[in-house]
Amino acid sequence: MSTKILTIGIVVFCVLIVGAYYVAKDNKGVENPTQASIINNSNKQQPTQARFNGEEGRGVTLVDGKVTITEDEFNGNEANYYNTTLSSGKTVYYFVVQDKQGNYRAAANACQVCFDERKGFHQEGDYMVCNTCGSKYPLNKIATEKGGCNPGPINPNLEVANGNVIIEETDLKEVEFFF
Repeated sequence: MSTKILTIGIVVFCVLIVGAYYVAKDNKGVENPTQASIINNSNKQQPTQARFNGEEGRGVTLVDGKVTITEDEFNGNEANYYNTTLSSGKTVYYFVVQDKQGNYRAAANACQVCFDERKGFHQEGDYMVCNTCGSKYPLNKIATEKGGCNPGPINPNLEVANGNVIIEETDLKEVEFFF
């Protein structure tokens, strides 16, 4: 009986020694692994927004959670390009166009299919054309459909007050994932 207890004791002792060896090996040079992990994480830089390669447009600042653009900037149904840095710190690139019925429409200068290329759209007559794949999208449908290679919808019927086109930050946040 004492030989059996001695054998069990030796096995347990050996397991403890081997376990201690592997723990020491994994933490070599680190006195407190939790503290080391906190130090390493604090040295990491925050990810930066990838560069946009399309038409960046004019920078417009949010004031009280809104972007205000004077109607005088618009010429017929020609798209105007803008960018706004949201309260989250992310910059959104978009365009606003007045359709033939007089409605102002806003859409991301990106689409769900090609947004990784960060090239945006350009205008050809009554169409917005993807700078990556060449898909054409009619102006009268801007901001009315999601998905595919069409500009990401922001708002198909923007508010106009006192000669200004108004875009809410909440609308711009709908497309910030493109950028």
